[in-house]
Amino acid sequence: MKRGAVTATLAVFMLLCGGVGAAEAARAALPADSPKESPWFSEVLRYSARGSLELLGLPVDPSMVRREIQRLTERLRPEVNRAADESQVVEAFRRVLLDEEGFVYDKSSSDPGNYLLETVLARKKGNCLGLSMLYLSLADRLGLPFRGVYVPSHCFVRYEGETIRRNVEFAEGGALWKDERYRREFRIRPGRPYLLSLGSLEMVGVFLKTLGAGYSRKGQEEDALRLYDEAGLLYPGLPDVHYNAGVSLQKLGRLDEADGKYRRALALDPEMAAARDNLSILLAAQGRYEEAIAEARQAVELEPWNAAARGNLAAAYCGCGRLDEGIREYRAAVEIDPGSRRLRSGLDRAYFSLESRRESRP
Repeated sequence: MKRGAVTATLAVFMLLCGGVGAAEAARAALPADSPKESPWFSEVLRYSARGSLELLGLPVDPSMVRREIQRLTERLRPEVNRAADESQVVEAFRRVLLDEEGFVYDKSSSDPGNYLLETVLARKKGNCLGLSMLYLSLADRLGLPFRGVYVPSHCFVRYEGETIRRNVEFAEGGALWKDERYRREFRIRPGRPYLLSLGSLEMVGVFLKTLGAGYSRKGQEEDALRLYDEAGLLYPGLPDVHYNAGVSLQKLGRLDEADGKYRRALALDPEMAAARDNLSILLAAQGRYEEAIAEARQAVELEPWNAAARGNLAAAYCGCGRLDEGIREYRAAVEIDPGSRRLRSGLDRAYFSLESRRESRP
């Protein structure tokens, strides 16, 4: 995956999406089996096919995906046309795709097959992103106002009609969740950059961010970073793009760059506990313990149930010699996760260091 070529392609893609005339011209140039395909969908297909080959080892014929999307479009068209109101349109999508076609939800985000379109269509199974992209692809062909929505580590679709606004939650079989439920379930307080109805370019950004994480899990950090760069161009306001890039840079030992990415994520979402936690680890590794402790304490305050974050706070305390405070945090972490060998080992080392210090005193 060459960065220059990908960036050039996305530049053309963004230009095509920029005006009605250009988009119509692009549609006119498409093959007959996909007469209403949008440029954003073509781009998702291209990245998805590459991901299927490089992450799953499955060569893909994009025309197969287009044919299946077209088949599902024609399955939905008469149902949509006979709908008496917009609520029946939303119900038609749920009934045809989830009940009759049998698409099911699988929460695993680590399996690329759950969000790459080829395998979602072949297995009739997908995670929140895979099923969202399926809905959006079909809605685009039918001219329906479904929009993608992102919350921390999760997404869904929203019907933004003239008379109704409905959220469709795939984890509950296409149930209609209120915004308030998402705020409660995902701890979204006012001011956090989530629950927005996204444009097609921004949803491609969410897709590329997730695909980049798939490459990162295979240790292909440079490929992951290229995808995060592209995702950041399409959706610069998504904190996860910058956080994920920070993780890859930290793995590569590029600590200054990782520091900048974590801080960029936190500028967008100050309550992103994972970014504060990772930043604290990075700062401790550089011997900047007071800064590390400050970040780690905020991470623990945001997620007091997170044993790993408490363990990192404990390690930062111990690293600068504040062993009593480190032992206190290790004990709290072990109480949350008593089976963690890492936390128990850290607590043992802290006790040993404390005893050694006492014995060395006159």
